[in-house]
Amino acid sequence: MGHDVTNPDAVSRSGLFTKFEADALVAMIENEPVGADDVTDLLLVNLKAPDFVGHQFGPDSPELRETLAELDHQLARMLETLEKKVGPNRYVAVLTADHGMPSEPKSPQKRHLNKEIVELIHKKFDPDRAALISHYESSNNQLFVDKNRLRELGLKLSQIKDFLEAQPFIYAVYTMRMR
Repeated sequence: MGHDVTNPDAVSRSGLFTKFEADALVAMIENEPVGADDVTDLLLVNLKAPDFVGHQFGPDSPELRETLAELDHQLARMLETLEKKVGPNRYVAVLTADHGMPSEPKSPQKRHLNKEIVELIHKKFDPDRAALISHYESSNNQLFVDKNRLRELGLKLSQIKDFLEAQPFIYAVYTMRMR
């Protein structure tokens, strides 16, 4: 879809990650003694791509629609592999989800995705290089600040914290103490 997928973090926020996860499970099913005896086997799998993509691009995005379509395809492949290995009617599959996500709010206080927050910080503090934030972990809303770049710019974490807390869509910001 035109997004950068040249690093593992970017791949995890794309439909490609669903295939990676499915490839790993299929390889495990094919190469381990699943269903080889009368003892019940339990395969517990957490397929994270829809969560990662939804947090990155939003619930109504074409990226999430594509990821969910790929997930459907990969679920069928995983179940076919399992049935081929253990036989029909010899397994139970249970699917759950960890949470949903509401559509984009219609108010001016819209949802702000991680990319927008990083861009906002770079626009304010590092417009020339946009290197101050080295990573944003959307699964737990952690920003990773490049400490060397922070020093180069003559900034303190408290300045970034204060700036973020002044945004109407951010309630609180917590920082680690830098030594």
